[in-house]
Amino acid sequence: SHLSSHPPPCPLVFAGSQSESVSDRVDTDTAPQIADPGQMDSRKIRSAYEGRSIQAPSAIRHGSLAGSGPPATRGALEPLLRPELLENKIASQAAEIEQLARDNHRLTASHVTLREDVVAARHEAQKLKEHIRSIQNESDIQIRVLQEKIAKMEPDIRVGESVKKELQQALIEAQNLVKVRQELIAQIQQASQELVKTRSDVKCLPELHAELEDLRKEHHRLR
Repeated sequence: SHLSSHPPPCPLVFAGSQSESVSDRVDTDTAPQIADPGQMDSRKIRSAYEGRSIQAPSAIRHGSLAGSGPPATRGALEPLLRPELLENKIASQAAEIEQLARDNHRLTASHVTLREDVVAARHEAQKLKEHIRSIQNESDIQIRVLQEKIAKMEPDIRVGESVKKELQQALIEAQNLVKVRQELIAQIQQASQELVKTRSDVKCLPELHAELEDLRKEHHRLR
């Protein structure tokens, strides 16, 4: 009474309802015999399953679906169960296996590419390490050379500092000498002025002598 209100089931709908029970049988019974799933046809499938009995689902065994629908539909449905379901199931499994094989091939290629990239990256890292090591060695050599130059220049620097101190002392003495020179120049100018005055006085000496002589004569005469 539950199925009488619906139209008779078609073979495709019934085949879909059988997928789980048949797939269990296919996975356990046929997996060792599938050599190339992508190239199987219906004749190989039929030959592989000749002489084997496939247990129908409980719905068919108990007659819940077998008794429903007209007798012609039941007669057409029963021969389609075994070959059609098996062909569809094995074809889908073959497609899945092919897809898995393609995915596995892509993953293998990607893995190989990644391994090559890792090897190349390690090689580049090793080259970079060697380059950095060589740069460090060159910088160490340059630093050592500069340290040696500084060590050699330290005595000269000390001598230069002493020479600088001597030059500063000489500059102070030179400044003192300049002051003394200026004082001497002032003294020379003053002496020159006195000498000029003395010379003018010397020029007046004959007149003074004559006047003195006149004074002496006048003095004698007055005595």
